[in-house]
Amino acid sequence: MRRILNLIWTAAVLHGCLLAQDKPIPNQEALRQRAIATADRTAEQRDRYECRERQVQNDLDSKGRVKKTNTTEQEFFFLHGRPIMREVSRDGKPLSDSDKKKQDDRIRKEIEDAEKAFKKEKRGDGGPLTSRNFLKLARLGNERRVLVGGRPTIVFDVIDNPDNKGGDIPQRIIAAMRGTLSVDEETGHVQDLNVTGVRDVKIAGGLVANIHKGFQLHTIAAPQNDGVWLLKTIYGSGDARMGLFFHPAANFKADVEGCKLYNVDADAVVKQVEGKQ
Repeated sequence: MRRILNLIWTAAVLHGCLLAQDKPIPNQEALRQRAIATADRTAEQRDRYECRERQVQNDLDSKGRVKKTNTTEQEFFFLHGRPIMREVSRDGKPLSDSDKKKQDDRIRKEIEDAEKAFKKEKRGDGGPLTSRNFLKLARLGNERRVLVGGRPTIVFDVIDNPDNKGGDIPQRIIAAMRGTLSVDEETGHVQDLNVTGVRDVKIAGGLVANIHKGFQLHTIAAPQNDGVWLLKTIYGSGDARMGLFFHPAANFKADVEGCKLYNVDADAVVKQVEGKQ
């Protein structure tokens, strides 16, 4: 009996998948705008979450060989769109008391800065290489429907845009990237972004931003139990500097896990940090 029920369930799923594949591909601009609006809502919703990240980074020599491996674990949450990260271990060892104090001092300042910026109606934007910026600034084409985990997903190619000859920092960086961007068809969330730099980008002589040809970024998102999509995995490799973000010649993988609802009160967090000193 159980086998028959399994066969019926499998047949129903396959039938649903075939029907989804037969549907016309959504209008590109309409889907793009819906995905941008979804990204804006998600940016506010993720402020309610606290997560844990484990990152493994391999520093490379001039020939691309691994010369050093670092493993870090961090807990983080978002405050007004700005990530507040607390490192809890390095290479499997807990931080020393002095390092913990440095973390607390930095976190207190970041919280205060986030509050000051928010009072001026400035939320954190996540930096230039967000999926929202790719939706907004990249030229997309060759859309097709695939199934990801049984969910209909529209995949776009991030392609060359001959009309893009300048602009602000995100626009100039994204203009040099090629790859794919995948949007969950039902929800409008970006499920996957996989891009590679096809030329060097230097802004202000490399002081503001310096992206080397071959830099790779791959992000994968997944829904939480309440339907909010959060980043699950981030891969990267190459050499890049963007403002305070510095990524030397290396490859890394960051896994995000243990996300839980967490309504942060900035004043309470500041008092908690100060109480530890």
